[in-house]
Amino acid sequence: MLAFRNLGDVGGPAFSVDEVAALAASYKIKDGPNAAGDYFERPGRASDRFPPPFANEQAARAALGGGYPPDMSVLAKARGYSRGFPTFLFDAIPGFSYQEHGVDYIASLLQGYQDAPKDVKIPDGQYYNIYMPGRRIGMIPPLVDGSVTYDDKTPQTIEQYAQDVAAFLMWSAEPHLNQRKSVGMGVISFLVVFAGLLYFVKRRIWSHVEH
Repeated sequence: MLAFRNLGDVGGPAFSVDEVAALAASYKIKDGPNAAGDYFERPGRASDRFPPPFANEQAARAALGGGYPPDMSVLAKARGYSRGFPTFLFDAIPGFSYQEHGVDYIASLLQGYQDAPKDVKIPDGQYYNIYMPGRRIGMIPPLVDGSVTYDDKTPQTIEQYAQDVAAFLMWSAEPHLNQRKSVGMGVISFLVVFAGLLYFVKRRIWSHVEH
């Protein structure tokens, strides 16, 4: 759902124009047909969307042992969990509902890989994860301590990596969330002021009318 240029948007990773162009060019994009009617591959451009890692669904299932990966660009909104009593009552109230279910789910899942208990048998090609429904997951543990280096001396731990991945996927699911919230607050403030003005105008107009 995202294009490379979105990485430079306000509120996002804040990539520069050159960084976006360099990242896009590192991908091969299938394009065409050309004048001869053939499809071809070319370096990516900033306006291109992120290409899928597999050519089609069948290729994805074959590479992943039959499983089909979800669309990561909306994963933070598509996944979640149910909160227990009484906190789930607040989720039904607009403005008070907890909106980080998907982010918490992703961050926890990435940190939930453990050795299976002795009485639990895990089939070949699957892994034990305490946060996955059924405690079994087909995704290889993607994070390892020290695999990514931060320039600002941020801890190079699985916990930190999981939080960063979850935050990025939340942004990819709602790249304009901050702007929408800012606009929403402005609209609500205007409506409150407008309602107050209407109330006092009504009181002014009807103040001389006998009931």
